[in-house]
Amino acid sequence: MWTGTVVHGIAEEGLKRAMGDLQRGGHVRDWPLEDMRHAANRQVSEDIDGSESGAWLQRPAKRTGFAEHYYATPVTREDWDAAADEIDRQVITLHENRIYQRLLASADRLTEVEELRRFTVGDPAFGAEVYLAVDAMVGDGKGGVVIIDWKTGSNHDDAEIASQLGIYGLYATQELGIPEDRIVAMHVNLRHNTETRHAVGPTEIALAREAVRAGVTELRAPLKDVARNIAEKDDFPTLAEGSAKCGWCNFRRSCGREAPKV
Repeated sequence: MWTGTVVHGIAEEGLKRAMGDLQRGGHVRDWPLEDMRHAANRQVSEDIDGSESGAWLQRPAKRTGFAEHYYATPVTREDWDAAADEIDRQVITLHENRIYQRLLASADRLTEVEELRRFTVGDPAFGAEVYLAVDAMVGDGKGGVVIIDWKTGSNHDDAEIASQLGIYGLYATQELGIPEDRIVAMHVNLRHNTETRHAVGPTEIALAREAVRAGVTELRAPLKDVARNIAEKDDFPTLAEGSAKCGWCNFRRSCGREAPKV
C-alpha cells in the first residue's frame, strides 16, 4: 500500500506539472528521471523517519504512520531498503512507460488527475454516496475519455479491477455526461510494466451500479438506525480470542489485544 501511495504521488505530480506548464502558457517541460527519483526518495525518508519518531501522530490524517512502528513490530533494515528499492524501480518504470509519456504529450486534454470526487448512486430514497479519485482521465478528442488506473502491487484480481473501472465509468457517464460507448479504461501495472485494456460500456456500468447498491446495503444492514447512521457496539462482536486475524488488525490496541512487544 505504501509503495502505491508514493508511486501514485510521483505520477500525480508529473502529470500536474505538465498541466500547470500549459495553463501558464508555456510548453510541457521535462521532469528529469533523476529529479523524479529524488522526490520519491525524499518522500520515502520523510515517511519512515516521521513514523519511527512518532511525529506523524501530530498530523495523522496528513502523514504516514506504519503499524510496524506503532506496535513495535520488528522490521529489519533490509526490509525497508527492499521496499525503497522497489519504489525507486517503479518510478523508473513510470518515467519510461509509454502510457505515461502519452499522457504528458496529451496534457492539454487531461481532465482529471487524482481529484477526490463524490457522487450519489441510486434514487434519492436510497442515496448511496460514492467517493473516488481517478488516477488520470484524458479526453480522446472525439467526445469520449480514456481512464488510466496505475497499479503497483504484485497481485491484482482482474475481476476487482474491472469492477473498480466500472465505477469510474459510472461516474464518467452520470456526472460528466460521457456516452457509455465512449469510455476506454486501462490499468497499467508498474511493477510488471504491463497494461491491460478493460471494456467499460453499458453492461459494465450497470453491473457497477448494482455492485454499489449491494455493497451499501450490506454495510447498512448492521446499523440500528440507517437514516441517522447509528450503530450499537454490541452488534459488532470482537473476534474470538486467539484469532490469527488479530495479529494484523490495525485497531488491536483499542480492545486490549495488542501483540506483545519484542
